Amino acid sequence: MQTLWQDIRYGARMLLKKPGFTLIAILTLALGIGANTAIFTVVDAALLRSLPYKESERLYHLWEATPQKEYAQREFSYPDFQDYRLNRAFEEIAGYRRGGGILRGPGEPTPIMAPAASANFFSMLGVEPVIGRLFQQGEDKPGAERVTVLTYGLWQRMFGGDAGIIGQKLTIGGAGYNVVGVLPASFQFAPAPADLWLPYQPTETQLTARFMHGTNLIGRLKSGVGVEQAQAEMSAIASRIERDYNQSHAGTGVKIVPLREQLVGNVKPILLVLFGAVGFVLLIACANIANLLLTRSLARQKEVALRSALGAGRRRIIRQLLTESALLALFGGAAGLLVASWGVDALVATLPKDQLNALPFLKSLRVDAGVMTFTFLLSMSTGIVFGLAPALQATGADLYEALKEGGRAAPGGARRRLRAALVVTEIALSVVLLTGAGLMMKSLLRLLRTDVGFDPRNLLTMTVALPASKYGDPGRRASFYGLLTERLESLPGVIGAGTVDILPLLGGNTTRFNVEGDPIPPPGQEVEANIRVANESYFQTLGVPLLKGRFFDERDKADAPGVVIINKSVADRIFAGRDPIGRRLSYTGINSAPIQIIGVVGDVKIIGLDEAIKPVLYYPYKQSASLATSLVVRASADPAAMVNTIRDACRALEPDVAIFNARTMEEMISGSPASFMRRLPALLIGVFAGVALLLASVGLYGVISYSVSQRTREIGVRMALGARATDILKMVLKQGLALASVGMVIGAAGALALTRLLGAMLYEVSASDPATFALVSAALGVVASLACYIPARRATKVDPMVALRCE
Repeated sequence: MQTLWQDIRYGARMLLKKPGFTLIAILTLALGIGANTAIFTVVDAALLRSLPYKESERLYHLWEATPQKEYAQREFSYPDFQDYRLNRAFEEIAGYRRGGGILRGPGEPTPIMAPAASANFFSMLGVEPVIGRLFQQGEDKPGAERVTVLTYGLWQRMFGGDAGIIGQKLTIGGAGYNVVGVLPASFQFAPAPADLWLPYQPTETQLTARFMHGTNLIGRLKSGVGVEQAQAEMSAIASRIERDYNQSHAGTGVKIVPLREQLVGNVKPILLVLFGAVGFVLLIACANIANLLLTRSLARQKEVALRSALGAGRRRIIRQLLTESALLALFGGAAGLLVASWGVDALVATLPKDQLNALPFLKSLRVDAGVMTFTFLLSMSTGIVFGLAPALQATGADLYEALKEGGRAAPGGARRRLRAALVVTEIALSVVLLTGAGLMMKSLLRLLRTDVGFDPRNLLTMTVALPASKYGDPGRRASFYGLLTERLESLPGVIGAGTVDILPLLGGNTTRFNVEGDPIPPPGQEVEANIRVANESYFQTLGVPLLKGRFFDERDKADAPGVVIINKSVADRIFAGRDPIGRRLSYTGINSAPIQIIGVVGDVKIIGLDEAIKPVLYYPYKQSASLATSLVVRASADPAAMVNTIRDACRALEPDVAIFNARTMEEMISGSPASFMRRLPALLIGVFAGVALLLASVGLYGVISYSVSQRTREIGVRMALGARATDILKMVLKQGLALASVGMVIGAAGALALTRLLGAMLYEVSASDPATFALVSAALGVVASLACYIPARRATKVDPMVALRCE
């Protein structure tokens, strides 16, 4: 221990003697270790830690599987929920529905996320309330008392953490709910973002409607029951449901997914790719430090030789040099923790609210004890990696040559080859990162340029919700929306205004239908379409073209025959060249009057930017007006500047209207899940690639600079014998660009193999996209040329007389 302490003190003195070298090394390591620590913090929270639920490894999410239909999986109906509860594989199964509403009380009406859950939902997850209680058996039955459980965040935000909230009544969506409990701050359930929870009390229709989906199921496996056994048990139940209810369930099955996979399944490959990318950055940092140490070891060759001559063994000297490397790594790791802490905070701060709700583990990210342990182990490993080769090289020198008076510390061939190999490695890793970043960026640009079916520029969107106490009559709702759009269109700077119940890219409810007079397809093979409720001016405001027939107008009143506008996808798929105008549609399994097609409009992206065009049916708002709808307003200038004006116009018509989610359509598109899931890795890999390129350039510059300094005599002789400055310039550039070229070839081969891992994240871009590879090669070639040119230019300034006199 005493010897180790001596090594540490000596190593610290040696590092302090060269503050410039030490600072550069620590900063380089801080970048590499900090980036790794930041990404590991996310990986640890998402993939390694146990979920904050009781025996979370036995929790599974269930889906109705419909691989042959428009949607490969979907939620269940409420009757399905009751059937799947009767199984022998799960201890219990709970159900929940996503939902929202307007919380009304003193002050402004507040939009909230208010999912509903069965009575056993929280007890199955092992959640205990902070105050009060959670749902009790029977409170999820139709007609039961209306109660609610608040999340900790809402309790603190709106009620100041007042324990007296228990027993108070809240008005949500026009109905009163008694507060019975508050959830702990640690409870987050990503599949259903919530401000408060309601009991899942099905309506009379939901109790029996097999076609009405929307019920999500989670279950806890019985102890000792395997996944295969549970899948077989649930598949048997699915088969019985399919047999008994073939009209609604033909071709359906069931899929069980571990709850962790359900929560982070889409994010997992991104995190693993990012973790690999920061690993490359760390390797490049290590190579850079190793090159610095190799250069420094030349200056210390006489010191090492003297210690050897005085009796120090090679192992003893290597230990001393590795101790110095470990000290560097520990200082770099400490600085890396600061970089990581800043990086994690910056990452969370840049995430949209919707994505934070979908990935709640990101909200509480911190560099904790586990992450610090990872950083310490990483730092020590790093110290050994970048310190071992220089230590071996330093202790392998010829004692006689090193101690000889006036002897030059000429680098051996092995040392030169090692330095060259390190630079080649840095450049190769940089090529891989730059190629990955280029592919991700090109994919993101392609995605954002996707034709969404309308012009998103200068479009403002916002949601308005009417109070149920005043607008229980659908006719009154329709009248309000009509007056509102008229008023908005009269405002200065407004080109057009429309309403739709669900904006593009947000999915929504679906229905199955048949064409009256056409052969009825077998059960399960009917066309399934998304449904939207829009007003007369919605299509014109968005710029969706009318292809046939007409738009909605004053003829489509509440008491008029039902009408519908279909999108081009429905027309092409169902009518295949026949004129759809005047044809009538009937809903599968529902006894309702057929509706007549009056128009065909262009296709609009309904589900997501990266999803295929889906069939859509548009209904007139006067025949289906709801309490909440979304406004779309096209402005002649910046639409964001009109938010307050539009709010004032809404409240002038109805003071109690709730207005929220104001954003431009371009913001909505760029913040969509498909965009976010590509933007984040593109941004981070791009940053890592930039750091890698900087480090590789510095490494190449250092090698060429050192080579020039070692070849000063040779250059002097060449110039004395008549070599021109351009000859010297070409000679030095040739050496540097040769190393860069080898690294670029190796890197391109590695990129070709590794970027295939990005395939699932790319959109309309091949993992072997030639343009990206060519651009990366050209960019790296320019940077490498610049890194080589500076020392090469310096070499041409060598004075032959001075160089030869020094020798």
